[in-house]
Amino acid sequence: MKKIFALIGFSFILGFAAFFYSDEKNYDFSLRSEFSQNTSLEDFKGKKLIVYFGYTFCPDVCSTTLSMLSEKLRRINSPKAYLLFITLDLQRDKDIKALNEWLRYFYPHSTALIAPNEKSLQKITKNYGVIYHKIDLPNSAMQYSIAHSNEIYLIDSDSNFKASINDLNPKELLRNLEEFLKE
Repeated sequence: MKKIFALIGFSFILGFAAFFYSDEKNYDFSLRSEFSQNTSLEDFKGKKLIVYFGYTFCPDVCSTTLSMLSEKLRRINSPKAYLLFITLDLQRDKDIKALNEWLRYFYPHSTALIAPNEKSLQKITKNYGVIYHKIDLPNSAMQYSIAHSNEIYLIDSDSNFKASINDLNPKELLRNLEEFLKE
């Protein structure tokens, strides 16, 4: 009987550890950046990461969100704040240099990231809870658009997920960022 309880206890501990280990890895990635073909959260240890998913051809949401976000980050002026932009448009956002130039127009302390393929992008977006969908626009010069959720993800300086911000009211965004960056 003692062996059965020990086995159940061991199984419980193993399951508990597996749950926490898998959750810890849930937000990590291996993406192309200007630094490496396999950039991960580990490469940004010591920085407080603000992660945003979008694309450069986005006609309104991405540029508006990045403008508001950069204005708040400049106001807070924390040396640890660092913005990561993960593109949802692997067809058009291929040039990492151009993507970084576009991103740094909004906020200089930032890095753009590109998934190696659609399958990898789908896995990352699923882990973060990002919803996106390509919409064909046959009679448009854009050819297609990407409808996507608009949320900001916060990763602490030890590469741990802290929170997501989906209320992008400017006052709430500032409050959430200040709270995160002062921790």
